[in-house]
Amino acid sequence: MRNKYTMNATVSASDIDGNCAATVLFLLGLTQNLASSHYGTGGLSIPHLFRRGMTWIIAKQRFEIAEYPLWLDEICGATWAKPIKGLFCNRDFLFEYQRGGKKACVDAANGLSQKTIAQPAGPFLRGTTCWLVLDAATGRPVKPSPDMFGSLPFCDEDALVSDFPRFGLPQDFDASSNPRHTEAVFKPSVLDIDMNDHVNNLNYVKWILSYMPPEIFRANLPRVIDTYFVTQAKFGDELLCKTAAAPPDAEGNTECLHSITRVRDGVEVFRARTLWLPKAVMSRPLTID
Repeated sequence: MRNKYTMNATVSASDIDGNCAATVLFLLGLTQNLASSHYGTGGLSIPHLFRRGMTWIIAKQRFEIAEYPLWLDEICGATWAKPIKGLFCNRDFLFEYQRGGKKACVDAANGLSQKTIAQPAGPFLRGTTCWLVLDAATGRPVKPSPDMFGSLPFCDEDALVSDFPRFGLPQDFDASSNPRHTEAVFKPSVLDIDMNDHVNNLNYVKWILSYMPPEIFRANLPRVIDTYFVTQAKFGDELLCKTAAAPPDAEGNTECLHSITRVRDGVEVFRARTLWLPKAVMSRPLTID
Protein backbone atom coordinates (compact mmCIF):
# COMPACT_ATOMS: atom_id res chain seq x y z
CA MET A 1 0.00 0.00 0.00
CA ARG A 2 2.95 2.33 -0.53
CA ASN A 3 1.89 5.85 -1.51
CA LYS A 4 -1.67 5.05 -0.43
CA TYR A 5 -3.63 6.25 2.56
CA THR A 6 -5.99 3.77 4.26
CA MET A 7 -8.78 3.92 6.79
CA ASN A 8 -10.92 1.21 8.42
CA ALA A 9 -14.59 1.56 9.30
CA THR A 10 -17.48 -0.52 10.61
CA VAL A 11 -20.86 0.19 9.03
CA SER A 12 -23.34 1.41 11.65
CA ALA A 13 -27.12 1.41 11.52
CA SER A 14 -27.18 5.18 11.03
CA ASP A 15 -24.82 4.86 8.06
CA ILE A 16 -27.37 2.86 6.09
CA ASP A 17 -30.75 3.23 7.85
CA GLY A 18 -32.34 0.82 5.38
CA ASN A 19 -32.10 3.50 2.73
CA CYS A 20 -29.97 3.46 -0.42
CA ALA A 21 -29.45 7.23 -0.32
CA ALA A 22 -28.03 6.99 3.21
CA THR A 23 -25.66 4.19 2.16
CA VAL A 24 -24.44 6.06 -0.92
CA LEU A 25 -23.85 9.21 1.12
CA PHE A 26 -22.02 7.18 3.78
CA LEU A 27 -19.66 5.69 1.19
CA LEU A 28 -19.06 8.97 -0.62
CA GLY A 29 -18.61 10.69 2.74
CA LEU A 30 -15.87 8.19 3.57
CA THR A 31 -14.09 9.09 0.34
CA GLN A 32 -14.19 12.76 1.39
CA ASN A 33 -12.79 11.91 4.82
CA LEU A 34 -10.04 9.81 3.25
CA ALA A 35 -9.08 12.55 0.82
CA SER A 36 -9.10 15.24 3.51
CA SER A 37 -7.02 13.12 5.89
CA HIS A 38 -4.52 12.21 3.19
CA TYR A 39 -4.13 15.81 2.03
CA GLY A 40 -3.70 16.81 5.67
CA THR A 41 -0.68 14.51 6.05
CA GLY A 42 1.04 16.61 3.38
CA GLY A 43 -0.07 19.98 4.78
CA LEU A 44 -2.68 20.35 2.02
CA SER A 45 -5.97 20.32 3.94
CA ILE A 46 -8.39 23.20 3.38
CA PRO A 47 -7.20 24.99 6.58
CA HIS A 48 -3.61 24.65 5.33
CA LEU A 49 -4.56 26.05 1.93
CA PHE A 50 -6.65 28.86 3.47
CA ARG A 51 -3.50 30.09 5.17
CA ARG A 52 -1.92 30.35 1.72
CA GLY A 53 -4.94 32.09 0.18
CA MET A 54 -6.18 28.98 -1.65
CA THR A 55 -8.76 26.22 -1.28
CA TRP A 56 -9.81 22.86 -2.73
CA ILE A 57 -12.94 22.11 -4.74
CA ILE A 58 -14.04 18.87 -6.37
CA ALA A 59 -14.84 19.20 -10.08
CA LYS A 60 -16.02 15.75 -11.16
CA GLN A 61 -16.14 12.19 -9.94
CA ARG A 62 -17.07 8.68 -10.98
CA PHE A 63 -17.89 5.74 -8.72
CA GLU A 64 -18.63 2.15 -9.66
CA ILE A 65 -20.24 0.00 -6.97
CA ALA A 66 -20.27 -3.79 -7.27
CA GLU A 67 -22.01 -4.50 -3.96
CA TYR A 68 -23.38 -2.59 -0.98
CA PRO A 69 -22.09 -3.36 2.52
CA LEU A 70 -24.56 -3.96 5.32
CA TRP A 71 -24.83 -3.05 9.00
CA LEU A 72 -21.80 -4.27 11.02
CA ASP A 73 -19.71 -5.14 7.96
CA GLU A 74 -16.08 -4.09 8.45
CA ILE A 75 -14.56 -2.29 5.49
CA CYS A 76 -11.26 -0.72 4.51
CA GLY A 77 -10.84 2.27 2.22
CA ALA A 78 -7.70 3.33 0.37
CA THR A 79 -6.97 6.53 -1.53
CA TRP A 80 -4.02 7.94 -3.43
CA ALA A 81 -3.15 11.05 -5.38
CA LYS A 82 -2.37 10.55 -9.05
CA PRO A 83 0.20 12.65 -10.93
CA ILE A 84 -1.01 16.20 -11.67
CA LYS A 85 -2.25 16.94 -15.20
CA GLY A 86 -2.35 20.67 -15.91
CA LEU A 87 -4.87 22.19 -13.50
CA PHE A 88 -6.33 18.84 -12.50
CA CYS A 89 -5.46 16.84 -9.39
CA ASN A 90 -6.90 13.35 -9.78
CA ARG A 91 -7.46 11.07 -6.80
CA ASP A 92 -8.62 7.44 -6.76
CA PHE A 93 -10.37 5.25 -4.19
CA LEU A 94 -10.87 1.56 -3.46
CA PHE A 95 -13.11 0.04 -0.80
CA GLU A 96 -13.03 -3.63 0.15
CA TYR A 97 -14.04 -5.76 3.09
CA GLN A 98 -11.56 -6.27 5.87
CA ARG A 99 -10.54 -9.89 6.47
CA GLY A 100 -13.70 -11.57 7.70
CA GLY A 101 -15.47 -8.22 7.46
CA LYS A 102 -18.38 -9.33 5.31
CA LYS A 103 -20.78 -10.70 7.92
CA ALA A 104 -23.03 -13.69 7.34
CA CYS A 105 -25.77 -12.23 9.54
CA VAL A 106 -26.33 -9.79 12.39
CA ASP A 107 -25.89 -12.54 15.00
CA ALA A 108 -22.52 -13.54 13.53
CA ALA A 109 -21.38 -9.93 13.65
CA ASN A 110 -22.36 -9.79 17.35
CA GLY A 111 -20.70 -13.10 18.24
CA LEU A 112 -24.02 -14.91 18.71
CA SER A 113 -23.59 -17.25 15.75
CA GLN A 114 -20.74 -19.16 14.11
CA LYS A 115 -22.22 -18.79 10.64
CA THR A 116 -19.68 -17.71 8.02
CA ILE A 117 -19.88 -16.37 4.50
CA ALA A 118 -17.49 -16.41 1.56
CA GLN A 119 -15.29 -13.32 1.58
CA PRO A 120 -14.81 -11.49 -1.75
CA ALA A 121 -11.26 -11.09 -3.01
CA GLY A 122 -11.62 -7.72 -4.73
CA PRO A 123 -13.00 -4.25 -3.98
CA PHE A 124 -16.74 -3.57 -3.87
CA LEU A 125 -16.29 0.11 -4.78
CA ARG A 126 -13.89 1.89 -7.13
CA GLY A 127 -13.77 5.61 -7.67
CA THR A 128 -11.87 8.39 -9.38
CA THR A 129 -12.24 12.09 -8.66
CA CYS A 130 -10.88 15.32 -10.07
CA TRP A 131 -9.98 18.28 -7.85
CA LEU A 132 -8.95 21.88 -8.48
CA VAL A 133 -7.02 24.35 -6.35
CA LEU A 134 -8.69 27.78 -6.37
CA ASP A 135 -7.55 31.22 -5.38
CA ALA A 136 -9.74 31.80 -2.30
CA ALA A 137 -10.24 35.48 -3.09
CA THR A 138 -11.03 35.31 -6.82
CA GLY A 139 -12.38 31.76 -7.13
CA ARG A 140 -10.15 31.18 -10.15
CA PRO A 141 -8.18 27.95 -10.65
CA VAL A 142 -4.53 27.95 -9.60
CA LYS A 143 -2.09 25.82 -11.57
CA PRO A 144 -0.39 23.59 -8.98
CA SER A 145 3.34 24.24 -8.75
CA PRO A 146 5.83 21.39 -8.22
CA ASP A 147 6.52 22.52 -4.64
CA MET A 148 2.83 22.96 -3.65
CA PHE A 149 2.40 19.29 -2.74
CA GLY A 150 5.52 19.04 -0.61
CA SER A 151 5.91 15.50 0.71
CA LEU A 152 2.59 14.18 -0.59
CA PRO A 153 3.33 10.97 -2.53
CA PHE A 154 1.84 10.21 -5.95
CA CYS A 155 0.81 6.88 -7.45
CA ASP A 156 -0.07 6.30 -11.10
CA GLU A 157 -2.24 3.23 -10.43
CA ASP A 158 -5.85 3.47 -11.63
CA ALA A 159 -8.75 2.34 -9.47
CA LEU A 160 -10.72 3.69 -12.42
CA VAL A 161 -9.26 5.45 -15.41
CA SER A 162 -9.69 9.21 -14.89
CA ASP A 163 -11.67 9.57 -18.10
CA PHE A 164 -14.97 11.19 -17.18
CA PRO A 165 -17.80 10.49 -19.63
CA ARG A 166 -20.03 13.09 -21.20
CA PHE A 167 -23.79 12.74 -20.83
CA GLY A 168 -26.90 14.75 -21.50
CA LEU A 169 -29.63 16.49 -19.54
CA PRO A 170 -32.96 15.12 -18.27
CA GLN A 171 -34.84 16.87 -21.07
CA ASP A 172 -32.78 14.92 -23.60
CA PHE A 173 -34.94 11.90 -22.83
CA ASP A 174 -38.13 11.81 -24.89
CA ALA A 175 -40.89 12.65 -22.41
CA SER A 176 -43.53 10.99 -24.59
CA SER A 177 -41.89 7.58 -24.14
CA ASN A 178 -40.54 8.24 -20.65
CA PRO A 179 -43.15 9.03 -18.02
CA ARG A 180 -40.62 8.77 -15.17
CA HIS A 181 -39.68 12.39 -14.71
CA THR A 182 -39.49 14.38 -11.47
CA GLU A 183 -38.90 18.02 -10.55
CA ALA A 184 -38.48 19.71 -7.17
CA VAL A 185 -37.70 23.27 -6.07
CA PHE A 186 -35.92 23.85 -2.75
CA LYS A 187 -33.39 26.04 -0.96
CA PRO A 188 -30.14 24.94 0.73
CA SER A 189 -30.20 25.24 4.51
CA VAL A 190 -27.38 26.44 6.73
CA LEU A 191 -26.53 22.77 7.35
CA ASP A 192 -25.72 22.33 3.64
CA ILE A 193 -22.93 24.95 3.61
CA ASP A 194 -19.24 24.02 3.87
CA MET A 195 -15.99 25.74 4.85
CA ASN A 196 -15.85 27.48 1.46
CA ASP A 197 -19.23 29.14 2.21
CA HIS A 198 -21.05 27.30 -0.55
CA VAL A 199 -23.02 24.05 -0.77
CA ASN A 200 -21.01 20.97 0.22
CA ASN A 201 -20.66 18.61 -2.71
CA LEU A 202 -22.28 15.65 -0.93
CA ASN A 203 -25.55 17.57 -0.70
CA TYR A 204 -25.95 17.61 -4.48
CA VAL A 205 -25.81 13.81 -4.47
CA LYS A 206 -28.27 13.76 -1.57
CA TRP A 207 -30.68 15.96 -3.53
CA ILE A 208 -30.62 13.97 -6.77
CA LEU A 209 -31.26 10.78 -4.78
CA SER A 210 -34.00 12.52 -2.76
CA TYR A 211 -35.94 13.53 -5.87
CA MET A 212 -35.83 10.24 -7.78
CA PRO A 213 -38.88 8.63 -9.40
CA PRO A 214 -40.04 6.55 -6.39
CA GLU A 215 -40.57 3.31 -8.30
CA ILE A 216 -36.88 3.30 -9.31
CA PHE A 217 -35.63 4.27 -5.87
CA ARG A 218 -37.65 1.60 -4.04
CA ALA A 219 -36.61 -1.31 -6.26
CA ASN A 220 -33.02 -0.50 -7.25
CA LEU A 221 -29.59 0.65 -6.09
CA PRO A 222 -27.06 2.84 -7.94
CA ARG A 223 -24.31 0.90 -9.69
CA VAL A 224 -22.58 3.87 -11.34
CA ILE A 225 -22.52 7.52 -10.23
CA ASP A 226 -21.03 10.22 -12.49
CA THR A 227 -21.12 13.82 -11.28
CA TYR A 228 -20.01 17.22 -12.56
CA PHE A 229 -19.87 20.24 -10.25
CA VAL A 230 -20.45 23.07 -12.70
CA THR A 231 -20.57 26.15 -10.45
CA GLN A 232 -21.30 27.08 -6.85
CA ALA A 233 -24.66 27.30 -5.11
CA LYS A 234 -24.98 29.22 -1.85
CA PHE A 235 -27.29 29.60 1.10
CA GLY A 236 -30.55 31.24 0.02
CA ASP A 237 -30.33 30.20 -3.65
CA GLU A 238 -33.56 28.68 -4.95
CA LEU A 239 -32.66 25.50 -6.81
CA LEU A 240 -34.54 23.28 -9.26
CA CYS A 241 -33.66 19.58 -9.37
CA LYS A 242 -34.75 17.62 -12.47
CA THR A 243 -34.46 13.87 -12.97
CA ALA A 244 -35.52 11.70 -15.90
CA ALA A 245 -35.19 7.95 -16.26
CA ALA A 246 -34.89 5.84 -19.39
CA PRO A 247 -36.51 2.40 -19.65
CA PRO A 248 -34.26 -0.46 -18.40
CA ASP A 249 -31.81 -1.80 -20.97
CA ALA A 250 -31.30 -5.46 -21.90
CA GLU A 251 -29.03 -5.99 -18.87
CA GLY A 252 -31.50 -4.42 -16.45
CA ASN A 253 -29.66 -1.10 -16.03
CA THR A 254 -31.90 1.93 -15.57
CA GLU A 255 -30.16 5.14 -16.63
CA CYS A 256 -31.13 8.40 -14.93
CA LEU A 257 -29.99 11.90 -15.87
CA HIS A 258 -30.02 14.64 -13.25
CA SER A 259 -29.56 18.40 -13.33
CA ILE A 260 -29.73 21.10 -10.64
CA THR A 261 -30.13 24.70 -11.80
CA ARG A 262 -30.38 28.03 -10.03
CA VAL A 263 -33.91 29.36 -10.47
CA ARG A 264 -33.16 33.10 -10.59
CA ASP A 265 -30.89 32.90 -13.64
CA GLY A 266 -31.32 29.35 -14.98
CA VAL A 267 -27.61 28.57 -14.53
CA GLU A 268 -26.82 24.88 -14.11
CA VAL A 269 -24.81 24.23 -10.95
CA PHE A 270 -24.66 20.41 -10.97
CA ARG A 271 -25.15 17.57 -13.43
CA ALA A 272 -25.13 13.80 -12.84
CA ARG A 273 -25.79 10.44 -14.41
CA THR A 274 -26.66 7.31 -12.45
CA LEU A 275 -27.13 3.68 -13.48
CA TRP A 276 -29.34 1.50 -11.29
CA LEU A 277 -29.76 -2.26 -10.92
CA PRO A 278 -32.29 -4.25 -8.86
CA LYS A 279 -31.51 -4.45 -5.13
CA ALA A 280 -31.30 -8.24 -5.30
CA VAL A 281 -28.32 -7.87 -7.66
CA MET A 282 -26.56 -5.10 -5.71
CA SER A 283 -27.02 -6.17 -2.09
CA ARG A 284 -27.59 -9.19 0.13
CA PRO A 285 -30.41 -9.27 2.70
CA LEU A 286 -29.77 -8.28 6.32
CA THR A 287 -30.64 -11.39 8.34
CA ILE A 288 -30.43 -12.93 11.79
CA ASP A 289 -29.47 -16.55 12.44
